[in-house]
Amino acid sequence: MDKLSISQTNSYSPDIPHGEQPCIGVLLVHGLNADTSDYAELAMLLEAAGYITENVLLPGHGPGTHSRKKPSSGWLEWASTVRSALQALKQRCDRVFLVGHSLGGALCLHVAAHEPVAGIVVMCAPLYLQPWMLFAVSLAKHITPSVPSLREDVRDPHARWRYSRGEYRWTPMLPVESMLRYLPHLRTELPTIIAPALVMHAQHDHVVPARDGREIYRLLGSPENISSPSTAPITSS
Repeated sequence: MDKLSISQTNSYSPDIPHGEQPCIGVLLVHGLNADTSDYAELAMLLEAAGYITENVLLPGHGPGTHSRKKPSSGWLEWASTVRSALQALKQRCDRVFLVGHSLGGALCLHVAAHEPVAGIVVMCAPLYLQPWMLFAVSLAKHITPSVPSLREDVRDPHARWRYSRGEYRWTPMLPVESMLRYLPHLRTELPTIIAPALVMHAQHDHVVPARDGREIYRLLGSPENISSPSTAPITSS
């Protein structure tokens, strides 16, 4: 498939009448063991600037869900939720941008490979993680449905004080396994994405290696990409 045909399927910039301001929407997708509170401040700032935001809550997240009575089935359910939210936001906006962190960033990349968008911002999105992780998670799920979550990945002490995992002290194994099993396919989808992208990664992120962000940047098909490294984790994982 040549560049032109990819562009026609993966760019999203409808014609706006001359002199009219386009209505711009931003779809916000949080990470694993997080919820819409992670993007509450960003949503307020964007709305104050005149953007329309949709702060998506992924299945298996939010108050009450981490009792593990109703965990998410994983990647396919998450991807369907993000795709549906994008389609709904497009009904209200002329152009829509995707913003996602960690798992949310991976989901944004996946959806952008199949749905036209105006642009993408991904922060610490996984693409490989660690080579031993899939084996460990696949083994652990037979022993326990959830394992204790890693410590808060917030380097700034003031930000860490404001952030609390609350009930997100446990990580379910089955949904995580589904994400890990999808990552190889996600890598094949990246070259089909040519929407402008900002790829952010953290040099000292203990969950998602910085190399994943660099590889996302390398594989994206867009001619308009920016890679932005940070010395500290951008937000929690």
